[in-house]
Parts: sequence; structure tokens; C-alpha cells
Amino acid sequence: MPRASVAELRRGEIVDGAIRLIARAGYEATTMRGLAAELEVSTGTITHWFATKDHVLAATLEQLADRFAARMAAELEGARGARAQLVAIGDASVPDTPERADEQRVWSELAARAARTPALAVLHERLYAGWRRQIERAVRAGADAGELRVADAAEWARTYAALLDGLGSHALLHPDSVTPARMRAAIRTHVDATLG
Repeated sequence: MPRASVAELRRGEIVDGAIRLIARAGYEATTMRGLAAELEVSTGTITHWFATKDHVLAATLEQLADRFAARMAAELEGARGARAQLVAIGDASVPDTPERADEQRVWSELAARAARTPALAVLHERLYAGWRRQIERAVRAGADAGELRVADAAEWARTYAALLDGLGSHALLHPDSVTPARMRAAIRTHVDATLG
């Protein structure tokens, strides 16, 4: 296995620091100087790898998407059939550990920033489109196998992605109301009620 380069390690450390800082303080309070302090390095170290805060944010979005993809792949390993795959994709979205909760917080912060930053919006849409395509493929495979009924797989995938995002946000904002167990139950209810 090839070893990670010093550049990849340093970039990864910076992104990990950005995730911690944004989760704790929010996007607006996160500065290059604050990130340097979080990592106990100079701001020059940060700007050597990332010219601006938005470059750090783009790399952070990519890292969060990679982490989610790895978690989703692990959930999908034992999933047999389209229904089980869709439930597994949903379960990967549940912020049921401190790390996942931090990732959900940061993703929400960066999504809000992407709404005002065209370059981040393009990246955000690309990442979401890949996720929705994976959901859509599972729905189509289930429909083709006669396991699921659906009129429009792409529309169902868009709705499911939005549902998972909303449930994840509510799990953070209203943890007594939307617990991980309730989120998982809602995922199963939605899949069963809409795809039969």
C-alpha cells in the first residue's frame, strides 16, 4: 500500500481541524487565524495548502462526503435487496455518535455557506448528485426485480435525500424528540410506505 505524502497528511490535518472548529464555533466564527490556533501552527502553514477560507471549506466538504461514502459502504455490506440497501443508506445518515453529530453540524454550516458561494454551491450539488444517483440506482434495481413499486426513481431519490437531511438536522436541534432510534424508525416507515 502506498504511503500518504506529507502534503496529503498536512492537508488532512488542516481539514480535520476545520471540522472540529466549525462544529464547535460555526462557520462564521471560524477564521484562518482561529484554525491555525486550533492546530497550533502558523497561518502561513494553512495558507501554504489553502489560499482562502473557502478553499479550506471546499476540502472539508469533500472530506465529509468521503467519510459519509465510507460509512455508507460499510452499512451496505450486509444489505441484501433494494429495501435493505435504502435503509442502510438512511442508517448511514443517522448522527448517533459525537463524530457523526459534528459532521452533520459542519455539513449544515457548509450547506448554508454554499447557498451564498457559487463555487461551493457547484461542489455541494456535485456531491449530492452522486448520493442521489446511488439512491436512485437502488430504487431502480428494486423496481426491476419487482421488489419495490415506484413511479419516478429520480424524484424518490431527491425526496429521500431531503428527508434524511431534515431528520439529521432535527436530530441535532431536537435530540429529545428526534432520537437516533426515532430517525431509524422514520427511515423504515418512509421506505415501506412509499415503495411498498
